[in-house]
Amino acid sequence: MRRLLNYKRILTFVVTCIMTTSVLSSSLDIYDNKSIEAKTIAELQEQKKENQNSIANLEKELKELEANQAEQQGYQKTLQKQIDLMQENLRITEEELTKINNDITIAQENINQLNSDIAALEQNVAENTEIFKQRLKAMYVTGNDSLATAILGSTDFYDMISRVEMIGKIADHDSDLIEGLKKDIEMLEVSKNALETEKLTLEMKQGEQETKKAEFNENLESYNTAMKKSDEEIERLKYEESLTEQQISEHKANFDAADAEIEAIFEREEKKKREEEAKKQQQNQVQSNPPAGSSVIPSYSVSGFSWPVPGHYYISSGYGRRWKNDFHEGIDIAGGGIQGASVCASKSGTVIGVSTSCIHNYRKSKKCCGNGYGNYVLVQHDDGTRTMYAHLQSVYVSYGDKVSGGQALGAVGCTGYSTGFHLHFEIRVNGKRVDPQQYL
Repeated sequence: MRRLLNYKRILTFVVTCIMTTSVLSSSLDIYDNKSIEAKTIAELQEQKKENQNSIANLEKELKELEANQAEQQGYQKTLQKQIDLMQENLRITEEELTKINNDITIAQENINQLNSDIAALEQNVAENTEIFKQRLKAMYVTGNDSLATAILGSTDFYDMISRVEMIGKIADHDSDLIEGLKKDIEMLEVSKNALETEKLTLEMKQGEQETKKAEFNENLESYNTAMKKSDEEIERLKYEESLTEQQISEHKANFDAADAEIEAIFEREEKKKREEEAKKQQQNQVQSNPPAGSSVIPSYSVSGFSWPVPGHYYISSGYGRRWKNDFHEGIDIAGGGIQGASVCASKSGTVIGVSTSCIHNYRKSKKCCGNGYGNYVLVQHDDGTRTMYAHLQSVYVSYGDKVSGGQALGAVGCTGYSTGFHLHFEIRVNGKRVDPQQYL
């Protein structure tokens, strides 16, 4: 008995050492990776700081020039320098966000894998425990619990030798079963500790992501304010203000018709998805349930949407009411030099709708091509969300294509009912349009 207690103490000490070493190793790996990443981000932040100082100096110049209309040309030139620096800072912050989102994706994948491993280990422990219980029950019922019982119950010498040999084999089998069970439990504890470490890593990265998103949105607001003072945007706004009531009504009717077309696409895809899920459910009716009492920790949910036009950040029309009796269901991303810029998938998914029928790639105030959105791409994401990219001058993907986040889908244009070159971008959650700025 004393020997068994000593054995248990030694085993507990060894398991504790293994778990501690594993956790320390994971922590050191995270620390090393963070140091490497911190250096890169520190360089980006230093560049942003220098840009911010230049922006502040230019702001002083703008205030001096603004007072004198004769210096309007100089004002616009200085304003453009400021806008360019703001755009560069937005690009840097977006790059930082991309790095953080990539880390979040890796942490999420690690958590999902660990959850799967834990479920498998818990299943093994449950099955081996049940086998061991049955063995103990059988030994108790038959009374075959000692060597003495085997010897005393033998009819002759050969019967005794046979029974002793059998007991030895059973003992070896039970010993292997117990050792396997103990190893499974040890591995389960190590995996759960690793899962907790990954959860902490993910929470830390999500905190960094929120900080960077807030910084991006703050810089974006300043950038949009500056852009509204530029000659190019002033001229575009004057053009929109000149639209007549009839043109605005036609504009709304045109987009309503286009929305009906898109809703039909979504309904078709939803029906297809339901049919596929029903078929899959029929094929997998017999499945093993996880063992009772299993504690698989649920994974985190992150939005993971990225900016759809890298390098171009001016929002000429936000989500919400605009003009008269017109509600804008997305955001319009515009600005100088945006024509032909790459439009990228905001998130990985599958292309479920494409329109390439419009060839009228220029500013207009009337119906064309029978589609207010012109050329567009619709993407269905694995989490059920959807994104739309409209007014494209060219499209690079086809229906059914699998696309990765950041992959080019087309180029910014002015097709459909459009008053200037821009990307109309939408996000739908649970089938309803939402403000994309809350997710980007």
